[in-house]
Amino acid sequence: MARRSLWRRFRRVTRGPRNAFLAGAFMAIGRMIGALPVSLGLALGRTLGTLAYPLLGTPRRFGLEHLAIAFPELSPEARRSILRSTFRHAGQSFVELCLWPKLALRPDYVAVDGVEAVSAALAQGHGLLAVAGHVGNWELLAATMAARGYPITVVARQVHEMRFHALIARFRTGAGLEVLLRDDPAFLGAVRDALRRNRIVALLVDQDTGRGAGVFVPFFGRLARTPPGAALIALRTRAPLVTAFIERRAEGGHLISVRPVPLDGRRGRGEVAALTAALTAAIEAQIRRAPAEWVWWHERWRRQPGALDAQRSARVHDAGALRRAAVRGSSEALARQES
Repeated sequence: MARRSLWRRFRRVTRGPRNAFLAGAFMAIGRMIGALPVSLGLALGRTLGTLAYPLLGTPRRFGLEHLAIAFPELSPEARRSILRSTFRHAGQSFVELCLWPKLALRPDYVAVDGVEAVSAALAQGHGLLAVAGHVGNWELLAATMAARGYPITVVARQVHEMRFHALIARFRTGAGLEVLLRDDPAFLGAVRDALRRNRIVALLVDQDTGRGAGVFVPFFGRLARTPPGAALIALRTRAPLVTAFIERRAEGGHLISVRPVPLDGRRGRGEVAALTAALTAAIEAQIRRAPAEWVWWHERWRRQPGALDAQRSARVHDAGALRRAAVRGSSEALARQES
């Protein structure tokens, strides 16, 4: 225990210099990769992913655990095969972002199916909400649509380490994307403003970040806490809504698929949960289409309704807190107070 404690303390003390080194290394490697021919760069990306699989123990362990939840019918070897492909996909995706200035000049590299739904929505003049997930090369999806003249505003979470945040932000702004930070207090107003300017607001809704509100909806047969923001904004603003996914093609390159999501006009918390479930089901369907292209190391099911209730009960230990929550009149107020 003492040795582990010393190791953790050492990691905390050296976190800043280590992150500075890694950020500088990523930038230098990115420049070198960006100078390569596209075919050679993509081969290098596959190699990097292959080498990362045995080296990154924690993501590998999480990935295999989560694949067992999602695909219990598959053999362990089949799940390992999917995860190895996931690492290769991640390596290629990193390289594609480094090669973006070259890929932007190759319109055949990314095909788009359903773009007429985007044009029809923008013709109404009320903006468009585009929901996606961390499946496929989602950064390439947004950059491609922006390069083809569509006004894209992406909703992002600020990375804790500012050096890495700056690297990601540099790519997004360089690709012509407008970025809204979900943690900004003025976030909802900024989204409404982007829609008023007839922009496409893109949101990723397939991760439990542990922040803000969440609703539990089915995901691969198990409840997963999911951010309801996209559904809430869609129901409040009545802006058109689509799903947008990007998937690798067997012959090389990618295919973006855009599909409209109908809204029935009803509102309320139940409708927010129902729409969030529908969007999550669409993301699950896409993952089943291309299982190697999702981030299986993300702890998607780490919080369950029963576990949350137990945590709340353990934290609420004085009657005054309970009385104040009762006055507010809802269990949601209690959850907000305790969080």
